[in-house]
Amino acid sequence: MLITTEEALNRHVDFCRKFRSLSGETEDPISAIGRILRRSLHSPRSTPSSPMRESRRMPLIRCESCFSSISR
Repeated sequence: MLITTEEALNRHVDFCRKFRSLSGETEDPISAIGRILRRSLHSPRSTPSSPMRESRRMPLIRCESCFSSISR
């Protein structure tokens, strides 16, 4: 069943309105970025003298479904 462009747009707008109403109050973007930066500043960094864990060295590859998967 095909729908018109107008109907698709109406459905999209309706979905966005419902999604926003479910999420409650939105966070101030500047506060969110500050929180992310603080979290990244306090997280441990990998240095050449401290090798990364094995799980982090595994590359991501593409499978037939176009979803990323971890190679083993």
